[in-house]
Amino acid sequence: MAKKSTIEFSNESALSRFSFQNVSEAIFWLNLQGDIIYANDSASKMTGYSKKELTRMTVTDINTEIGSDFSELVLKLKNKNQFTVETKHKHKSGHIYNVEICSHFIAFEKKEIIISFVKNIDARVVAEEKLIQANSQLEILLKESEERFRDLFEEAPIAYVHEGLDSKFIKANRAALKILGMRPDEVLSTYGKSLVVDSPENQAQLKKALESIGRGTDTSGIVLELKRKDNGKSVWIQWWSKPDVSGKFTRTMFIDITDKVMITQEKDNLRAENSYLQDEIKFTHNFEEIISKSKLFHKVLQQIEQVASTDATVLIIGESGTGKELLARAVHNISKRNKRALIKINCANLPANLIESELFGHERGAFTGAMEKKIGRFELADNGTIFLDEIGELPVALQSKLLRVLQEGEFERLGNPKTIKVDVRVIAATNRNLKEAITKKEFREDLYYRLNVFQILAPPLRDRKEDIPLLVQHFVKKYSGKMGCEIKSIPDKIYTALMKYDWPGNVRELENKVERALILNRGTTLQYGDWIPRDDFSTSEADQPHLLKLDEVEKSHIIAILNKTKWKLSGTNGAAELLGMNPNTLYSRMKKLGIEK
Repeated sequence: MAKKSTIEFSNESALSRFSFQNVSEAIFWLNLQGDIIYANDSASKMTGYSKKELTRMTVTDINTEIGSDFSELVLKLKNKNQFTVETKHKHKSGHIYNVEICSHFIAFEKKEIIISFVKNIDARVVAEEKLIQANSQLEILLKESEERFRDLFEEAPIAYVHEGLDSKFIKANRAALKILGMRPDEVLSTYGKSLVVDSPENQAQLKKALESIGRGTDTSGIVLELKRKDNGKSVWIQWWSKPDVSGKFTRTMFIDITDKVMITQEKDNLRAENSYLQDEIKFTHNFEEIISKSKLFHKVLQQIEQVASTDATVLIIGESGTGKELLARAVHNISKRNKRALIKINCANLPANLIESELFGHERGAFTGAMEKKIGRFELADNGTIFLDEIGELPVALQSKLLRVLQEGEFERLGNPKTIKVDVRVIAATNRNLKEAITKKEFREDLYYRLNVFQILAPPLRDRKEDIPLLVQHFVKKYSGKMGCEIKSIPDKIYTALMKYDWPGNVRELENKVERALILNRGTTLQYGDWIPRDDFSTSEADQPHLLKLDEVEKSHIIAILNKTKWKLSGTNGAAELLGMNPNTLYSRMKKLGIEK
């Protein structure tokens, strides 16, 4: 059995600082008086304060629930060394949010400090509250229903009927008439078996009862569904029968159990709904970053749940801005590898001569400018997941090396012949037609089939426009707090206008538009303005000389935006921002479509 290689770090302090700043949890260092002495980037993002502002604050400035109890918490922490608590934090904007804090007591260089890892659990708290509320409603309804049936059973009068051996009624009391919807003059012309609903279950019960009567034996507790004489509606009864000693008729007693049957059905429905709610809470928690009510997108999430538990390679295909990275993150988050980080690399963002180093690492001196050893993304992703975005832009020269990693799980760093073994789950994404790229010799066919084990199609926003209102509300909430504004209402005409547009830049373009709208907005109502996009290429069918291909439409749209920005590609109000694209991705698309100034 081959010995697993170990990872050596030339600069562990640099790695520690990098990890501290880049983990998703907010991290705070406190002294024993509660002063914040250091915080990472995630802490700044979560609280709304800069790191400099945070180091001038105490823990009670952002956690209003601690108060004078902090000293007691310190004593508890010193005794236990570590504990976890759920509480609330206050954002710089004043917004209160739920957090989970895991605190550790550390003595370092004769100094005592507390390090706290903080996670925003708003989504989980909301889900738990919904489940608690659903359970509470179920318990109340069950209790009320059981009390109602008990009263009905105990207080309702008993129905009596004398029937001949052929089930023809001889006489019936008032309670029986009321239950069966009969008039007194209908009694003698009615056969009991004619009221039994014709279903296999009912007929089996009726046969059992008649055979018992024919034998002259008592019959007890038989449940039958009958139809009322007056309106044909169903009524459920529980029936007891005792043959008369004369042997000419039988005495039948029954009670109306319709309410009990309906309550039982209602209980079953509530239990099913409660089970469904629990599944939905799990589903929402798994995909809490994804905003959608689209049936089309829901099918995509079902695919993700199917493949996540496996180690299969996943290929996500979709246009720019459709949220391919979110889908990749969703696969990772509910996989067995979710304890490790999702390592990402965009193959279109780096020059060809640097991608190999980024993917596989290099030794010091491996090439000009390699001043120190670099650990590649595949090593960082060992036992975890790597996300290769824009895989279609990977240089052909590197594709064979990637294929080797996928097939054998091994590679070499630049400048080092030693083979490194890794266990990495690969998720790739592209907005290119890879089969077309294969035809053009720009992509290896064997690599394509190795990547395309399980394919997920990220639908464009134009195919799920019902999600636009939800996404707008989400982005308004996301950015209003950061910008210190509060939006209380969004006019319907904004939703209507946004849903008329086809969004070539997809969700990313919509997000950028909403962010720009909030920058320009005044007041608590989102204003309709020139941030609302118009489809400048929509023409009547009569005006169209021919139907344009998608690439032609995309090219025309990009040129129109470039003209609008005077060919400014990046930066504020640049073409990339207006299109909702990464500048490097825009440059690649321009090159592919042959767009030149």
